[in-house]
Amino acid sequence: MEYFAALAALTCHANTDREFVAHDVLGRIIKAGHESILEHMNLTYSVKGITRAVLQELARHRHISLSVESTRHTLRKELSKDVFDARCENHYRTELVRWLTDIAYDNPDMPNDELKYYLPEFWPTNLILTSNIRELRHIFDLRTAPAALKEFRDLCHAMYEAVPEQFRYLLKDCVHEEASHD
Repeated sequence: MEYFAALAALTCHANTDREFVAHDVLGRIIKAGHESILEHMNLTYSVKGITRAVLQELARHRHISLSVESTRHTLRKELSKDVFDARCENHYRTELVRWLTDIAYDNPDMPNDELKYYLPEFWPTNLILTSNIRELRHIFDLRTAPAALKEFRDLCHAMYEAVPEQFRYLLKDCVHEEASHD
């Protein structure tokens, strides 16, 4: 993916007839602020267990592709599992999940599309996310900042750590360091 993005940059200036090192070309492109070339490079992630609250914020980034676990097809199956330990870190969450489970069992004919209106924002979901490097730079810059939702910051840091080492230079300057909590 690095080669074709660098080739795209060189194509813009009719310099494709010379040898080049993709890493060097892309480093110069980023430094010069010509990030549109980075749209030729994509990464795909399997994301498990983020809350619907983070999904909602993630979906605000329009230049990504998401395939999200469907509540239409999975909600009752999820409610039939022992969800209390997996989904609840405290008493209030446990009570909310019990309440939702009661609604589901008291209303067996209620379609999942209606039942999901009762889902709390802490309800976890799984997804596949594909993004180009330019959009990832934007997301990491905004969502690793101290003011961002902590769960989203954690997701972005995990996504950055999942980037193969040889490509991290494309994103490193956009990732805010985690604040120390000593």
